[in-house]
Amino acid sequence: MATTKDFPVASNSENLYQIGGAAALICAVIYVITLAVYIPANQAGPPPSSVLEWFALFRDDPLTGLFFLGLADILIMIFWSPMSLALYICLKQANKSWSLIATSFIFMGMAVYLATNTAFSMLSLSQKYALATTQADKSLLLAAGQALIAISEGTGGQYLGMPLAWLGGLILSAVMLRSQDFNKTIAWVGIIGLGLLILSIPFAGYTTTGPTTVAVGAIIAVTYLGGGLFSLAWYILVGLRLIKLGRVKENP
Repeated sequence: MATTKDFPVASNSENLYQIGGAAALICAVIYVITLAVYIPANQAGPPPSSVLEWFALFRDDPLTGLFFLGLADILIMIFWSPMSLALYICLKQANKSWSLIATSFIFMGMAVYLATNTAFSMLSLSQKYALATTQADKSLLLAAGQALIAISEGTGGQYLGMPLAWLGGLILSAVMLRSQDFNKTIAWVGIIGLGLLILSIPFAGYTTTGPTTVAVGAIIAVTYLGGGLFSLAWYILVGLRLIKLGRVKENP
C-alpha cells in the first residue's frame, strides 16, 4: 500500500515564487505593449466621447477600442493574482497581518475591476449595432452603450477596483522595507509608483479629455505618467527578484 513517503513532497514556495515572478514580468511586457498601442492612437485623436464614436472605433479598429477601455488592465489584473500570492508568501514573515490585508485589497480590487470593465461588452454591442436593421434596434443598442459608458466612468473599475489593487501593492511594497528578501530600492520604487497612481485617480478623466490648465497637466505628468513608469520598473524588479528567490530556495 502506497504511503505519502512514496510520493515527492512539493516545496512550500519556490514554484509559486517563479510563477509570481514570471507574472510580474508579463505585467511589464503588457504595459510596454499598451504604450506602443495607446500613444500613437491617442496622438491621432482622443478616445471617443459618445456611443456612436465608440461603435465606429470598434468597427474600424477593435484592438484600439479594447485598449482604450482597459484591455491591458484586465490582463494585468489577472496576472496580479499569482504575483500577489507569491509576494504574500514571501512577505508574511516580515509582517503577516499587513501582508494579508494588502493581499485582500488586491483581490477585492481585481474582483471589482473585472466585474465592471466594459471593454468586451462594448465590442459586442458595436457588432450588434453594425448588424441592426431597424431604428428601434439601433436605439436600444445605443441606450445599452450609453449605460456601459456610465459604468466605465462611474465608481467601479476605474475609481475603485484599480485603486484598491494599487493600495494593496503599495502596502506590500511598504512591508518590503522590513523584509530581508527585498532591498529598499524595490520597496521605494513600488511605494512611489503605486502611490502616484493612487493620487492620479481624481484626475483620471483628464487623461482622455485633455488637461484644461497647465497645473492639471503637470499633475497628470507627475502622478499618472510618473506613477506608470515607476510601476513598470517595480514589475520588472519584483519579477526578477521573485524568480531569483525561487531558484535560491529550490537549490539552497
